[in-house]
Amino acid sequence: MSQSISREVKMLAEIAEMKRIYSVIEQTLNVNPACVAVTSGARGEGKTTVAAGLAAVAALHANKHVLAVDLNWYSPALHKMFGVDLTFDFDIYKRDNSIKEMIQPTGIQNLDILTARSDQSRSRQEINKYLLGKEIVKQARENYDFTVIDTSSIFPTNRRMMDPVNIARIADGVAMVVLTNETPRQLIKRARMFLDTAGVNVLGVVVNQWQNPMV
Repeated sequence: MSQSISREVKMLAEIAEMKRIYSVIEQTLNVNPACVAVTSGARGEGKTTVAAGLAAVAALHANKHVLAVDLNWYSPALHKMFGVDLTFDFDIYKRDNSIKEMIQPTGIQNLDILTARSDQSRSRQEINKYLLGKEIVKQARENYDFTVIDTSSIFPTNRRMMDPVNIARIADGVAMVVLTNETPRQLIKRARMFLDTAGVNVLGVVVNQWQNPMV
């Protein structure tokens, strides 16, 4: 594990805006244990960075026992934020129906991680990804105060990914990340419509790289 990577995530936890986002989420949900999913309308909007930052804030400043979960199996990236390997193993999971052995420490106090899996073919053929995601969240709630799920983007859809809308339904709420001046408004509206139609509790939109035009 890279100590420099852990330091970078700790630095995310010190950003005032990240603390504010976490505070709003905590106050809005007001449940314990809590589970929050992070998604975006399109790829490359910074949702993985936001997910890692929220997890770090919860662990370091809210004194929560936190699990960061990567359910973006099409293009996993959360493990890179913490400098760990992809370790999800279907054989281990099927043997015990448990995620316990695959959870790794992140090097940050009170914060663990469950990575995705790099071999997509097996997840397609043998695993019902929705039921797996549901069971992962259930076990996370039983053992952690706060769970943050990094999902895939809503668009473009891909049969190899865990459907982010269904994952968001399992969570207590979802934060949607939007990259300033990059994501088309129509795509944002479509993504929000998908979430609303599915009955997802949308906690709000995190505007990434926004700058106040008055400054």
